[in-house]
Amino acid sequence: MEERPQVQYEEDEIDLGKYFSILRHNWWKIIGLSLAVGIVTLLFLFLKPNLYKATAVITPAGDEGKQNSTLGALASFGVVVGGPTKVEDLEALFKSNDLTVRIFRKYNLWPILAPDRFDEKLGKMKIGWKDRLFGKQEESKPPTDWDAIRTAQSGLVVAVNRKNGTLSLSFESPLAEGSANIVQYYLDEAKNRLQEEAFERAVKNKKFIEEQIGRTVDALTRDRLYSLYGQEVEREMMARNREQFGFQVIDSPRVPDRKSGPGRARAAAVATVFSGFFLAIYFMSRERSRQTHL
Repeated sequence: MEERPQVQYEEDEIDLGKYFSILRHNWWKIIGLSLAVGIVTLLFLFLKPNLYKATAVITPAGDEGKQNSTLGALASFGVVVGGPTKVEDLEALFKSNDLTVRIFRKYNLWPILAPDRFDEKLGKMKIGWKDRLFGKQEESKPPTDWDAIRTAQSGLVVAVNRKNGTLSLSFESPLAEGSANIVQYYLDEAKNRLQEEAFERAVKNKKFIEEQIGRTVDALTRDRLYSLYGQEVEREMMARNREQFGFQVIDSPRVPDRKSGPGRARAAAVATVFSGFFLAIYFMSRERSRQTHL
């Protein structure tokens, strides 16, 4: 049998010294360009206004709307009865677009959120250079509900701590006092909405109970209905008079004394490091490609 010639495969070895030599010859370019990127990033962020974040912490009221066992009769007729407010319900309420639109319509928030773009005299948003450049907007227009929703989505943060049963509500804006005011607006309007729903529910339930009392002949059943009617009156009074209806404020919003963003120094440092890393890869790849074609 004929012996087959042995084929030897040469493995490519990574010569680190060669790459270090490339970096050594181009170090001034890498450092200079990466520093230039960091400086440009820093200058660009100086054009951005400072942002301030205000935060409030709340918890559902423990005794609001507790469902009594006797209300099962009402529920069996399809009548909505008041149940305990849960932290998940508050989360959905504060994240709802309806609440945001309600607040923006009631309070003049645009001078706080867009002080450089909003014209208070005309009630319209000024056309920015980006809109002129890309042709998105040709003339100034009043801000719409969708503008309010998009602005709230970028500035509003709702976080739930299910372990402690609390909810934190924060808002970030260019004005420190404005951020605290906006958080307070959300708390006030959320409470108002819960009160309105409680009033409406109590009115419907009382009307239903009154109809049932007029149709009922049995004395025991009538006494039970009168008891239910009294409970609905009590719920309505509690919703009207209690300041902390629906939820209790643990930490009220305070005017922040320090900015929350933008982190200019950190962003510039990150841009410098990443640009230096990619520039090093670029010079090594270029030198390797040049040697391959020789």
